[in-house]
Amino acid sequence: MQALVIQLFASIAVGGFCVAAWALTSGTFEKAGKVLRDPGLTSQMGFWPSWVLLALMAAFVVHLGVVVARLFSARARRRRRKTAQQAAQQAARVSVEVVERSAALLRSLTGKFKEKRPTVEPEEPGEAGRPSRRWVTVMFIDIVGSTQLAEELGDEEWIGILARYREFVRAAFVARGGNEVGTQGDGFLAEFPGPADAVLCAVDIQQDIRKVSAAGMPLEVRIGIHAGDAVHDDGDLIGRVVNLASRVTGEADPGEILVTEPVADYLGGRLQLEDRGLREMKGVPQPRHVLAVIWSDAPAEPTSRRQR
Repeated sequence: MQALVIQLFASIAVGGFCVAAWALTSGTFEKAGKVLRDPGLTSQMGFWPSWVLLALMAAFVVHLGVVVARLFSARARRRRRKTAQQAAQQAARVSVEVVERSAALLRSLTGKFKEKRPTVEPEEPGEAGRPSRRWVTVMFIDIVGSTQLAEELGDEEWIGILARYREFVRAAFVARGGNEVGTQGDGFLAEFPGPADAVLCAVDIQQDIRKVSAAGMPLEVRIGIHAGDAVHDDGDLIGRVVNLASRVTGEADPGEILVTEPVADYLGGRLQLEDRGLREMKGVPQPRHVLAVIWSDAPAEPTSRRQR
């Protein structure tokens, strides 16, 4: 824009100089005034500055057209970029919502029509709508290095990866009879009818989690499993068993499944366990014995359950 203004003043100066030069050479400024008032006298009076003025005007119009075209082109690019960003954000939000609603519908239908499986220990009777206590197997799972991944990938890409990860984990829960209790960020809390179901589900997840990749690299997760008494209150699990399962998950290495002794006692011989010794855990009054599940890429088979 600054160059356009400079050209305008330069054109006026050059045009004025040419008109003045013609007026001086022709002997009077009166003729210049007549030509400017009546352009039809240009040829008759030999007003040669008219060609210079036309050339200057044409150059100015061309320059003006280039500036206007660039201005509108830049605005159009900004509008297109902003529209594309808004569309991507909206698509990511819709994708997450669709996946979560589909998973909820699948869990609802599965719970309604699947055959009811017996628990290891029957639930204590209680009044309708009141908290009740029963023996459960609890699994915690979270993504290794999720905070760093979210920072590196950005919100939009991380939301898409979380949606695929949640869909994958929820499908694994359904396949092994698990019930999602809650989520927090990239973490999952689920309960299972028995220890074998929970461990086999954990093996399924570790075998196939590589299908969910982030920045070209497969995700890694930690899984911790514990069993014990818990209180069911309005769809939530309350008790030390939940806290201990979370602490066990924190002790696991990337790609590892750690279980406590109560879980190991109910597993048959199809899965190997490796002793990881006693671990002191934050908020747990005494050290706990944990064992690692040795799994391979071969599909996990159903495991017989020893009754408590």
